[in-house]
Amino acid sequence: MKKLCVSILLVVTLIVGAFAFAGCQERDITQLILIEDENFAKYDSTTVAQDSGAHDLIVEAYNNWIASTNYTRQERFSFKAFNGALDFATRETKLTRKIVDDKIYSQEIIVGTGEDKGSCAKKYYFDGANAFESNYNSDDKGFSRRTSVKYNRETDEFMTEKWEDFVAFEGDVEQENYLYKDQLTTYNFFKKENLSPKHDDKIYKVGDTYYCSMSLNCTPEMMQTEFRVALDDFLNQTGADEEGFAIKDDVVVLDFAIKEIDGAMQFVAWRRTEIYSGKYKGVLTINCEQVCESVYTYGDAEITAEELQNIA
Repeated sequence: MKKLCVSILLVVTLIVGAFAFAGCQERDITQLILIEDENFAKYDSTTVAQDSGAHDLIVEAYNNWIASTNYTRQERFSFKAFNGALDFATRETKLTRKIVDDKIYSQEIIVGTGEDKGSCAKKYYFDGANAFESNYNSDDKGFSRRTSVKYNRETDEFMTEKWEDFVAFEGDVEQENYLYKDQLTTYNFFKKENLSPKHDDKIYKVGDTYYCSMSLNCTPEMMQTEFRVALDDFLNQTGADEEGFAIKDDVVVLDFAIKEIDGAMQFVAWRRTEIYSGKYKGVLTINCEQVCESVYTYGDAEITAEELQNIA
């Protein structure tokens, strides 16, 4: 799950009411925003390859993914917090991440509106021994984020006024590398008992691509225990109260496209969809929708001198 850096403020002029989960007005962000595969997440009964084994295949692909030494990951994240027709915050994020042997390169542009104050352009680089970071936060620099970091919704383009020079990373490098290379999601998806009763364990196949999904059991009880880290992430970043927080239908779904590449099953695309609501100050109902999509290419990743700027 991405860190949203969203602080929801109470608007005193708002007529407070309880609204059901609702779709976004400008566009439904839970629809595809990056993955171009027309068969992705279709799960047609005519394309079933195996009646079970989806969870095992996903875990296998995950283990192969973290062992991979050359790939590029392109990712899009979209978030919206709202109450009825009133928008509180949006976030659009574009990420490029490259793994080349023991090196990690990550570049991300984040554009927030409303109460999301996290707009920035940031990079991270680990050269196998030392880590560096670049973080151009428009708020810290005193610029309007609408002019220094931009997102064009019509063209889905991201732009930044500048990239800061790299400086030495002063945090926990081991933990940071784990987040950039090994973390698929904050949910503990390894245990089958954490799957929802609605989970579809079938494996589907079209051509040389396998499709499957993983539905996680996100009841309030599970969120407070097995998925406590994910719940704390939601609460900390949205300012919502724990009491009244709920995931729609008690389910978070991850969809996958997997191929055999060089003898190993590998992720080529995946999507995580989360729709949830919570109370702010025990009064105001805030509905949130977010979707994260990643696509992967293997074998031709290269970290360029242009990307490394002053440390090339």
